[in-house]
Amino acid sequence: MSKVILTQYLYLFDEVGLSFISSILKAQSMNEAYFWIAELYLSGFTKESWELIWFVYYDFYYILNPHFESFVSKKAAIGDLKSILTVVKNLFKMKSSSEIFITRQYNNHINDITHIFRGKKPKWLTSLPSKYHGLFRFIDKKLYHFAVSSLPDDVDDELFQAIQTYFKLTDEQCLLFQDGFNIDSKETSTSTSTSTSTYQYQNYLHKIWAIICLLIFQPNYIQTNVANKKKVYVACSDAEYAEIMKHHNDPIPLNKHNNSQISKTLELKRLYTIDPICSSFQLLRETVPDMNTCYWSHWEYYANDCPLWTERFNRYDITIDHDTAKIIFNDEAQMEEFYSQYGYEPDEQTTETETKRIIHMSEHYWKDWYESIFQEKPIYEFKDDFRFRY
Repeated sequence: MSKVILTQYLYLFDEVGLSFISSILKAQSMNEAYFWIAELYLSGFTKESWELIWFVYYDFYYILNPHFESFVSKKAAIGDLKSILTVVKNLFKMKSSSEIFITRQYNNHINDITHIFRGKKPKWLTSLPSKYHGLFRFIDKKLYHFAVSSLPDDVDDELFQAIQTYFKLTDEQCLLFQDGFNIDSKETSTSTSTSTSTYQYQNYLHKIWAIICLLIFQPNYIQTNVANKKKVYVACSDAEYAEIMKHHNDPIPLNKHNNSQISKTLELKRLYTIDPICSSFQLLRETVPDMNTCYWSHWEYYANDCPLWTERFNRYDITIDHDTAKIIFNDEAQMEEFYSQYGYEPDEQTTETETKRIIHMSEHYWKDWYESIFQEKPIYEFKDDFRFRY
């Protein structure tokens, strides 16, 4: 998304996603990871929540946990919140790696191939189609950021055959990886569309690069035939799910005079603080001149693009004024009814509540975030002032 959007409890959409990524990779609090993904999902971002799960899985977990792919797919076919929480619970306990993430960041946001091969081509290249020579030469030279930038626009049978030849896979092994790629579909390989009942991942370029990285960095996966070993996963328990839903569904208690305290919603419902180091990524708040003014004075306008808030506003006769960034109620009685239910008064919150959405975000760079998560040296070193994008 390229526009500032507020979630159900008026966090910034992209910062919720980034806080989820940090929390699940740091693996310090499963409840926090649950909270962030539920904040997205219950805000109505169902498709986006599953897209985020798939992105996180392929970017950080696939190399060390390729067997988990089919489980994610089964849960995505169900698509409900409990299924996504179950995936999160299992990912939380798994080891992660950064090679796919780092190389894809280079490809997506730099994509500058500066290396030129000189001299005769090695003989082994003759067994591969010429259009893939750059890709596999970069792999062979361990220049993986250039390799991912050399991927073709489309994933087809010919690419799988080239992968099979280079990595010396059997037909059975190649078919194992090819499963899940509908390469005869009219959809392009970069499509991220979903069907009406499932949230399967259709970013084939991401998936094919993950497979290549698996074969590079964990060749024993094939040799030990890990794919055929039975794996047992744990489910998000009924008690965990009930606790999450209780927090989101419980009404705000009345005060001692039995009057509504809707303005305490953010104080009571915001359990965690946006990870400040997510400013190592480029953020949507940077697209507006003054995020705090937008938030305090125009929160309704920026919340309206959240599916949950869209549904709420659609119950009323309103006009959206894009020039002033305001939601205008055309009926005063309806306006009073709306604010009696959703008058969160973000400009009147305590410092503690405001801090949870981060009033002022300090500037960080890629290495700050990377070193807060991973101990090993990254596969590629960006310039000091580089910031990730997700």
